[in-house]
Amino acid sequence: MKKLMRGLIAAVVAVLMIGGAAPAMSVSAAESSDTNLVDAKAAVAIEPTTGKILYAKNASSVLPIASMTKMLSIELVLDAIKSGKINWDDKVTLNNAIWELSQNRDLSNVPLRRDGSYSVRELYDASLIYSANAAMMLLAEKVAGSQEKFVSQMTAKLNSWGITDAKIVNVTGLNNSQLKDAKVPGTDDNAENEMSAKDMAQVAQHLLKDHPEVLKTTSIAKQTFRKGTSDAIDMENWNWMLKGLVSYDKNLPVDGLKTGTSDAAGDCFTGTVEKNGMRIITVILHANGDAKTRRFDQTKKLMTNVLENWKTMTLAEAGQGIKGYDSVKVNRGQSRTTPIAPSTKAVAVVPSNSSKQSLQYTYTPAKGVKKNTVEAPVKKGTTIAQLEVSAKGDNLGFVGSSASEGITLKTTKTDNKANFFVLIFRGIGDFFSNIF
Repeated sequence: MKKLMRGLIAAVVAVLMIGGAAPAMSVSAAESSDTNLVDAKAAVAIEPTTGKILYAKNASSVLPIASMTKMLSIELVLDAIKSGKINWDDKVTLNNAIWELSQNRDLSNVPLRRDGSYSVRELYDASLIYSANAAMMLLAEKVAGSQEKFVSQMTAKLNSWGITDAKIVNVTGLNNSQLKDAKVPGTDDNAENEMSAKDMAQVAQHLLKDHPEVLKTTSIAKQTFRKGTSDAIDMENWNWMLKGLVSYDKNLPVDGLKTGTSDAAGDCFTGTVEKNGMRIITVILHANGDAKTRRFDQTKKLMTNVLENWKTMTLAEAGQGIKGYDSVKVNRGQSRTTPIAPSTKAVAVVPSNSSKQSLQYTYTPAKGVKKNTVEAPVKKGTTIAQLEVSAKGDNLGFVGSSASEGITLKTTKTDNKANFFVLIFRGIGDFFSNIF
């Protein structure tokens, strides 16, 4: 008896140790085996639809991000346009602090007049194509009324995405010391925005999902600001991987997203490309090397490697069941089981040498579903579970909400509650079936 009790206690302790250790494994992304592939302080590559991490090097370390900040700022601007809070043709005027900043041509800026007014559209284009700092600040004030309120909105947006360790002190990504009187009150004089490569990829993921039209602007290599006026200035996109610019590669049709440069951040770049039916997002933080193109050189290596070594695999069409996960038990239902299937096309992103037989599945029942059983009545379209799919041996994980959601499985039929007599006879049948 004592031996039995000791065995039970040991088993319980082992289970508790396993249960306690599991969450720690998902705190940060695992490192890729070939971390030497990218010569930078940190890097990550993801597939944005699923959030699958395809490469990770120091991806969870919080580092300066410079003007890549503007992707988050533009997300909020496009949110405001989408909701009707502001319009593309709305005019924006300057205050003294932003006007003075706009005159500093050592920073990325387009020429702005103190008494001028500018449309949301032209400020938006200048912010994305030329990384114009004063233009971005004008948009922030148009949306929120002040830089301070806009920064609060930026932080709130990140928190809503589960990003809680970023530091946001301004809307542009400049070091606060460069903003002078335009600095957000109460922020450190020498602070600048910081975020991990993994979280930066998640910002880009949300931007493309929420506002895919942003690619129409981020893919513009050259454009003239205020064309036909005395203030006209040619804007060449700082993303030199676009067609017609110095780091263009015909094998990588890059169409975004945003560069960033500062003394603390070094040369950074969040890029995106779609090829062979798969879009990827890459983030390079503080690229190393002597060449002026170092961030693009490292991005090219990363994009090429990922596109060669990963692929998308269709597991099922919308409404089509996935073998082994195609039904759920219904307690007291007219039918004992009801079919379940993904509500949209189910796609997994896996290494290029993967087959369906080599995949592993993690099935997580939804709230109210216990032991793969749901109580009747159950309506068509009820969420039953999330199915996370990966290749065996792949431990890189996911970013953002995709990490917990995976493929959503829903009921494809309604199963009403069985009547009293059906349940009585079913119970009798089960009783004798269990006896024999």
